[in-house]
Amino acid sequence: MFLGSATWPFVRSEWRFLLFGLLLTFWSGPGQTYVISLIGGEIRQDFALSHSAFGGLYTAATLLSAACLWKAGPLVDRLPLKAFVFKMALLMVVVTGMFSLVQGTITLFLGIFALRFAGQGMLNHIALTAMARRYEKERGRALAIAGLGFPLGEALFPPLVVIGLTQTDWRTLWFILAAVMAVILLPLIPKLIVHTAEQDGGGALALNPAAVSDDTQWTRAEMLKDRRFYLLALTPITQSGIITALFFHQVHLISLKDWDFGWWSLCFTFFAIFSLFGGLISGFLVDIFRARTIVPSLLLPLAAGLVVFGHVSHPAFAAVLMAILGFGAGASNPALSALWPELYGTEHLGAIRSVFTVVMVFGSALGPVLLGAALDAQIEFEKITWFLASITIVAGLLASLSLRKRSQ
Repeated sequence: MFLGSATWPFVRSEWRFLLFGLLLTFWSGPGQTYVISLIGGEIRQDFALSHSAFGGLYTAATLLSAACLWKAGPLVDRLPLKAFVFKMALLMVVVTGMFSLVQGTITLFLGIFALRFAGQGMLNHIALTAMARRYEKERGRALAIAGLGFPLGEALFPPLVVIGLTQTDWRTLWFILAAVMAVILLPLIPKLIVHTAEQDGGGALALNPAAVSDDTQWTRAEMLKDRRFYLLALTPITQSGIITALFFHQVHLISLKDWDFGWWSLCFTFFAIFSLFGGLISGFLVDIFRARTIVPSLLLPLAAGLVVFGHVSHPAFAAVLMAILGFGAGASNPALSALWPELYGTEHLGAIRSVFTVVMVFGSALGPVLLGAALDAQIEFEKITWFLASITIVAGLLASLSLRKRSQ
């Protein structure tokens, strides 16, 4: 269905640019919570940090990265893509390598900030903005294919990091990640960013000015005056905040469930596989029905996963939980990334999408703190999951209301 007669020719024609996006999303992994949290125990031990101290430092660094994204995000609208993305990829290599050299809480804070800004922030932002801008008819599928880097990273990084920690210390492991990234990513970027006739969106202006739509092109300032945007923003805040919180506190949460950590790390493979399926299906549906039709239902898998996590104790359900969460997370990327150009145009997409990225990062910063406070208050985890599931339902309903008003 997804790779049908219309999609294969598109992939064959555009594989270079699609691979460029996939590589960026994949190598954002070292800046993502699901990787950093795996060495959280070693970091806390080395720097004598409590759970709350490390969580507060992580949150502060993430919020600072969000503030910088607000300024840096619009650069993708103004600077030549090839030169800009090479510099950001080089920055990611450097900060990943330098993270192995942190010596105290100040440098740890700066290291986490740099990883979150370059990885979770800019590499993702550039990749998905480029896909959404360069394609119109195949936008959903382009975003889904570029987004395959997320589940690939989720499948490969956690088990490799866990195995690596049994062979060496976390500092050496981080340096190895930087070296591999430099060898794979940097030489390929100049060869993969190409213009073709299939690039029919606003980002094809340099290739064919006539390909640019005449739809209204919103500026970021105009979008921020749109009240409905704030209702839509609750979806990425909720998705990012809850999943990041669960992963950040994963060691404690799986101990509450009495699940084996090795088994849990393997279950990231289920997360990745179903994230892949969710992204492909979502991208296909976006191209048929448009993103505004898909977005209101994005949080339903997260709500279902929360109920499973809170009320089922058998270890086998760890795989079921990760499959549900992965499907929802994967479906969100193409749908949300396609929504902004649908609603606000592509001329200022980098600036507009940077707001979404900031919102997502803000949610990822807020979630661990709030869940940590609830756990410290010894609130029953079952009650926490019901509350979080209720929030997801409300956010979905508000997104539906916002998009219904816009279509009238």
